[in-house]
Amino acid sequence: MHKSSMSWDDVQFFLSVARSGSARATAQLLGVSHSTVSRRMDNLESDLGTRLFDRNVSGYILTTEGRSMMEYAEQAEDALVSAELHLHGRDTELSGLIRLTMPDNIANQILIPEMVNFTRKYPDIDIEFSVSSNVFELMRRESDIALRFMGFGNPPPQPLIGRKVASVAACFYASDDYLAKYDLSDPDSGARWLGWGETDRFPQWVKASPYPDIPAQYSMDQAGTQVAAVRAGIGMAMLPCFLGDACEGISRLPNAQVLLNHEIWLLSHPDLREVTRLRKFREFVVELFERKQAWLAGEESAG
Repeated sequence: MHKSSMSWDDVQFFLSVARSGSARATAQLLGVSHSTVSRRMDNLESDLGTRLFDRNVSGYILTTEGRSMMEYAEQAEDALVSAELHLHGRDTELSGLIRLTMPDNIANQILIPEMVNFTRKYPDIDIEFSVSSNVFELMRRESDIALRFMGFGNPPPQPLIGRKVASVAACFYASDDYLAKYDLSDPDSGARWLGWGETDRFPQWVKASPYPDIPAQYSMDQAGTQVAAVRAGIGMAMLPCFLGDACEGISRLPNAQVLLNHEIWLLSHPDLREVTRLRKFREFVVELFERKQAWLAGEESAG
């Protein structure tokens, strides 16, 4: 049987260089010297007997052979991650670490106020919170469970599994001072919507607002930042009702209609389906969101 002379450590260096296109970036990421990265790539090319990169002033560019190696290396990486997830998934103890990722407003307004009930019941389970909106963290085992806002009809990306735990209403908000300062019926008043990262100054949600002729300005992709900007009088915003209604100093625009435009999904990796502590936490989250559904839909206060 042929025995490969490749070092898996060298392959991991290769993947980092291939993804970043830079030996310097890889050195900083892995905490090694630039020369170490270069030597690792030279070793791997020597072991394989082929050139994997074209090196120039722009960085490391994959050759045809390098792109082929990239495919095999990522398959091997995925297989090792799956093995780790599978073996980790045999854990049946109600103790250990759960790594959670979610946007700031789900963490601060919905989950954390209820976490004391979970920690009292399972005191040996540790929780690591990460504020993020990136669903792909689950695929590389950077997180165990994610709570994510998703548009209606948008299923989670493969291979993630999950379930919708809530429908979420949004409405349009401004501060009282802002409403007193600007005549919103005049498109040239200088009033502005706060954008959510769109390049279009009149995205669909603005067109559905009470003032579709007022353009969006700025880009703020976290609801907490949007709220702070509304309270500071920078502009008006479309916010989840559970967040906007709870904030002092801002209120719904007169005659604004509630929009039921997002869902909250509970996501995890299928290989972690049978981990007992994760299953118990998922059950806790599902029950929590069932109790909060009317509030999240903008129909009642948090209570």
